[in-house]
Amino acid sequence: MATKPTTRSLLTSKRFAIFSIVTICFVLQLINSLPGINLNGFGIYPRSINGLIGILSAPFLHGSWWHFASNMLPFMVLSWLICQYSVKRFYNVFIFTALVGGFLVWAFGRSNIHVGLSGVIYGLWGFILCYGVIRRSFKSIVIAVVVALLYSGFVWGVLPQRLHISFESHLFGALSGLFLGYKLAKSDKLKSQKTRL
Repeated sequence: MATKPTTRSLLTSKRFAIFSIVTICFVLQLINSLPGINLNGFGIYPRSINGLIGILSAPFLHGSWWHFASNMLPFMVLSWLICQYSVKRFYNVFIFTALVGGFLVWAFGRSNIHVGLSGVIYGLWGFILCYGVIRRSFKSIVIAVVVALLYSGFVWGVLPQRLHISFESHLFGALSGLFLGYKLAKSDKLKSQKTRL
């Protein structure tokens, strides 16, 4: 007889962690596509008090179905790779890069509405690369190499190229991911050394 999944088992499930976020983005994009609806007003609008709400909501909102679709595959791939460490680590990286990267966009970004999951995606990318370089365990190096091969082109996304693309989200997301990757790699390395003593 199949047992009913508990809240704890759901929260520690890789599939639930990733697809719950994808589902939220999908539902919001569906609502945003309805006539007369414009949820993107809840995006990040830099240096505006009202725009602060976007730090929480912007990652889940997208400018179009193409914008939504282009973010989903890299998000799922990078999320799944971080989940190889643990689902808790994925949540930590997601929340940290969304909040810190989002705040930096609010503080320093251009005076436009910034929406989309790409800031978090760049945060996941930056985290994986920096963590692999600093931690230097077999697993972290393999994951970092896979990401470097698959998404080497991301490096161009942190530069201003097109007016309608928020390079600020990419840049500050990547920086927040690099910072967290460095801090956690140092911490994990120290714990590993203490365990061996």
